[in-house]
Amino acid sequence: MAAHTLPVYVLILLLYEVSAKPAQNTSDSETNTIVPLNSTLDGELKRDFDDDIYNDTEEFNGTVNSLEATTLVKKACEVHNNTTGNDEFVNANNLNSIYLNNIYSRVTTNLIEEKVTVDMIEANGVNLYQVVNSDCGGAKVCPSESQNWTDEKTITIGFLGAYGRSPTVLGAMPLAVEAVNRDSSLLPGLRLRFVAADVGRPRAHLPMDKDSLTLRVMTQMRDLGVVAFFGPDSTCHTEAKLAAAWNLPLISHKCTGARGSSHEGIGLGTTFARTLPPAYKISKSVVSLLKAFEWSKFAIVVGKALKAARQQMDAIKELAQSNGMTVTAEHSFEDYIPLHISDMEGIVDQTYDKTRVYVFLGEHIALVDFVSVLQGRGLLDKGEYAVVAVDDEIYDPSTAAITHADHVGQNSSNILAFRAVLRLTPSFPTNPNYAGLCQMIRELSAAPPFCVPNYHKLFEDISVPIEAAHLYDGVTLWARAATATMRAGLQPTDGTTLMKLLRPTTYRSVQGFDVKMDSAGDAEGNFTVIGLVADEDAPGGWSAQPVATFHYANSSDLLPELVGASKISWIGGQPPVAEPACGFNGAKCANLKEPGVLPVVAAAAVAAAAVLAAALFVRHFRYEQKLASVLWRIEAKDLTFISTCSNDKPTMSQEMDTRRAHTTIALYRGNIVAVKRLRKKSIDVTRAIKKELKQIRELRHENLTAFVGVCVESGAACIVSAYCSRGSLARVLADRDLHLDDMFVASLVADLLRGLTYLHDSALISHGNLTSSNCLVDSRWVLQICDYGLHNLKSGCADAEDALRMERRMLWRAPEFLRDPNPPSRGSQKGDVYSFGIILYEILGRNGPWGDTSLTNAEIIGRVRQPIGGILFRPPLGGLVARPSVLAVLNACWSERPDRRPDLRLVRLRLKDMHAGMKTNIFDNMLSMMEKYASNLEALVAARTEQLLQEKRRTDDLLNRMLPRTVAEALKRGERVQAESFECVTIYFSDIVGFTGLAATNTPMQVVEILNDLYTCCDSIISYYNVYKVETIGDAYMVVGGLPERCSRHAAEVASLALHVLDAVPKIRMRHMPAARLHIRIGIHSGQCAAGVVGVKMPRYCLFGDTVNTAARMESSGEPQRIHISNDTYKLLKHHGGYHFKERGIINIKGKGELKTWWLVGEDHDRRTHCFYRNQPGLDRIDGSNDEPWWSPQRSILNIRERARLSCGGSLGPGSALSSPGPPACACFVPPRDHHSAPAVTFCED
Repeated sequence: MAAHTLPVYVLILLLYEVSAKPAQNTSDSETNTIVPLNSTLDGELKRDFDDDIYNDTEEFNGTVNSLEATTLVKKACEVHNNTTGNDEFVNANNLNSIYLNNIYSRVTTNLIEEKVTVDMIEANGVNLYQVVNSDCGGAKVCPSESQNWTDEKTITIGFLGAYGRSPTVLGAMPLAVEAVNRDSSLLPGLRLRFVAADVGRPRAHLPMDKDSLTLRVMTQMRDLGVVAFFGPDSTCHTEAKLAAAWNLPLISHKCTGARGSSHEGIGLGTTFARTLPPAYKISKSVVSLLKAFEWSKFAIVVGKALKAARQQMDAIKELAQSNGMTVTAEHSFEDYIPLHISDMEGIVDQTYDKTRVYVFLGEHIALVDFVSVLQGRGLLDKGEYAVVAVDDEIYDPSTAAITHADHVGQNSSNILAFRAVLRLTPSFPTNPNYAGLCQMIRELSAAPPFCVPNYHKLFEDISVPIEAAHLYDGVTLWARAATATMRAGLQPTDGTTLMKLLRPTTYRSVQGFDVKMDSAGDAEGNFTVIGLVADEDAPGGWSAQPVATFHYANSSDLLPELVGASKISWIGGQPPVAEPACGFNGAKCANLKEPGVLPVVAAAAVAAAAVLAAALFVRHFRYEQKLASVLWRIEAKDLTFISTCSNDKPTMSQEMDTRRAHTTIALYRGNIVAVKRLRKKSIDVTRAIKKELKQIRELRHENLTAFVGVCVESGAACIVSAYCSRGSLARVLADRDLHLDDMFVASLVADLLRGLTYLHDSALISHGNLTSSNCLVDSRWVLQICDYGLHNLKSGCADAEDALRMERRMLWRAPEFLRDPNPPSRGSQKGDVYSFGIILYEILGRNGPWGDTSLTNAEIIGRVRQPIGGILFRPPLGGLVARPSVLAVLNACWSERPDRRPDLRLVRLRLKDMHAGMKTNIFDNMLSMMEKYASNLEALVAARTEQLLQEKRRTDDLLNRMLPRTVAEALKRGERVQAESFECVTIYFSDIVGFTGLAATNTPMQVVEILNDLYTCCDSIISYYNVYKVETIGDAYMVVGGLPERCSRHAAEVASLALHVLDAVPKIRMRHMPAARLHIRIGIHSGQCAAGVVGVKMPRYCLFGDTVNTAARMESSGEPQRIHISNDTYKLLKHHGGYHFKERGIINIKGKGELKTWWLVGEDHDRRTHCFYRNQPGLDRIDGSNDEPWWSPQRSILNIRERARLSCGGSLGPGSALSSPGPPACACFVPPRDHHSAPAVTFCED
């Protein structure tokens, strides 16, 4: 009983029920209860495949036999097939949305990051796959009446499959669709679904060829809203042209033939791409391998039986010629029959004296006989010949030994002959859970809408071809491009725009490695070199294993780089040469056979050996002399240390120099140098230290800080190097005032790469302590690496740095060194690559080496050293704005395994796009950077000047609020303000009734809130009158009219103001006492007054005279909510006219005796209109028109209040100063003001 039958049993039951039920409306949310999948193209850090952090694929357990499962499959597919008419190629029943509610494996980040569980589907206690067919019988989605399957919530793609030719590929389509739907970053707000059609099966009732059938299906799909096509199998020339005409993308997973681009009119259209590498793509890897071993001359042997072999040969010849290689011979053979081995013998006889390297393009069985002929001729005994063979079959480690033994046999001589053969094959998937992925594809292939026959055989005999992975990659690649277009505000249905994003690009394949797509839309492919490796467990002691791989650079026009070739076991111990020293036929050495030549050659060889020995001796002697020299020594008296402290006031430049100083500064022979102190108990200059000093003195590079020397004193030593005035790279990046554009960033990165590459190529080998603090920037904006070498001299130092600084340095250290209790002081090149990745991230993000994280340095180091739950911890890439190629470099540099980190030359190639636009000449590039820096400084100065002006305006505005404008201007000019006498002014006093009790019953903060609400209201009101607010003392409010600017109508201004305030104050509600109301007393008096500024510190504009005292007495002797005015004020107002009074009579005023006073009770409409016949600042029409003149009756206070009420809709706005509870500001009427006026308060009716 097969372990896989139980999930199939339940899966088919579900499908059968779905196909038989009537249409139902079921929301997608009911089944979308799973963990989102991670994007296959995401820039986040990819998990290393070889790390032991993945769970093995779990086995299904059940009790259902395969016969029952097969019967259920047939029934479900019969129901499905009966719903499709003979002429329906694309039926609504085929519209699928697959939901996988449980996946029993942990696939890499390319597919599934975490194990998914579900509680809704169980059988015998085991969670199972649930595949829901989205037909209209039990559909999650159904086509609308217009039959348009793409709306604002869904997007539909079409699959053109050949069910008979590729039965186990089909399941990759629903699996990829579900992967996209589970990833929240892909197609946000949309749900992806697909429709499938079998275009490989002819219809008897519709006699038409394959192309016509496919075009009919594509047309029907397009009419139903399909926005992208995937497939078909075999050729796709016609389909691609049709898709291009519709401007819809077509991505094929199995199409072969012409190149994808439209170059010279021979391509497959501008909206076409394919994830299956065309056969000719292997030519780059072949030529790269030939170039790596310097095989500049070779012969080609090609079989005519394979159509792709001819394309491969043409591509290899074209690439070889462009790289300066020569094809010495070219032979072909017919369809190979092993009995006709004479064909191979003839080819070998004609070519063995013209080449040492063969490129074989043919079937594997023909390759075996070809190698046998070479062995029979004795050409392979000494390792002088090599065969580079191209094999289209993917190398499978599980079957490689059996396949090789079947072809070669058990004869040890036959096996050893294949040590001269290097086979290039497509790389086997590195995804450790690829087998589980294939199992899911098999199960989905057997379900509707595909219904592949012989269901039980799918789990036993039929393997899943690699095209299934290509189909999966095509769907996820399209989804990534469609998402990018949507985020850019474009339509995801624009095939031309989508292809601009994909051609070229690099994407992460579900197979487990990166794949490049060139500018023609063709995948480059990944290829592996297979060779014989000693294996005790294999037959004959040798087995075919991968011995080298290829890595592609950014540009698809460059050849890939061969990596790991040192694993190859050559027959002669080393690779054969392309051509013998004396030529293929010995013609280059023919003159040696002449009489007398041999003795001369022997004598010359002896003389050359003697000269060489002498040269070596002299060289060693000079080396010892240099080693013994003390040119590196600096006397302490020659160093004059510069103190950064000074009693004088520092200038801006001095402050910048002090801030930039990254170490101790000194003068040495008139030059400023940087001094690093080493604290050691004793200094013993050993031979090892002398060698280091010699090595470091000989290093000279533009991007390395120049080593000056070492000052050795008793008990201490100092390393002296050139001084970089702009400080460390970390300080430059932390300076937010400094704008670093793309060219600046690219220049800094290029400088860092050049300097580090030079170090790696030098005798120092590596840096070992690379951080952004050890990267300095000189006055020309050139980045230079410091603190390199002299590891023996620095060892044992009691470094003065504190523990926190030492801990911070470890943020750049590679994980393998963090785990090592005694890491090597010189580090490693791969460790430097990791540190470079951290610095690159720091340059791009300008937010520190680990971005915006809340973790401490110790916590970061701990999580890098020991990942939690096996999940690697690296700086976050979510908010980083960078090209995909740069993000790929970051991920590669941060690889957990050092051997998987790229070398610096490969990094430079991958970052080639980043350096686009930079000057090729270093001096020009430097000048360009200096110009940009000068422009940046000018912009910075302009910004600082504008900020200064803004602060000045704020200061002036504040001063004008405290003092009259004329007085403030005089004080700013340094002039003394003379006191001034005014013949007649009107003074206003008011206070709150019962304020003493109010202050006693409320907290101080509540009292402050009450006074703030009151004064804010009063300040807003007085801004519309020609008066001057003198001061507020406690609850007292003092206003004067007629000064500092004289005004004949000062009494009328103050009177109208008092009426306005008296009307507004009761409407102010206290926030903590909503029911209570404020009441005020107002007193007004007119008379002579003097005014002037009193004091130097906190100067105040004060009023002096008996008029002030009388006005205060008017207020204190008044009554709540009434305006008490003196007889003098009454006479002035009577003269103006329009005001209403009530005589109070003769009352006794303290300090004044008996005076006749009046109550001011109102003003008539005409008086108010006349009062506002002037320009009141900031009062505009509510409707925004300018038809109403400034001088109009609409300016009266009556109309101002009326319009305020109407603007509020006749009710209070929420949270207004006149409503409660809430802050004093409200959304009612706020009269606009100029920036000199007081804060506005809204006026709302009860």
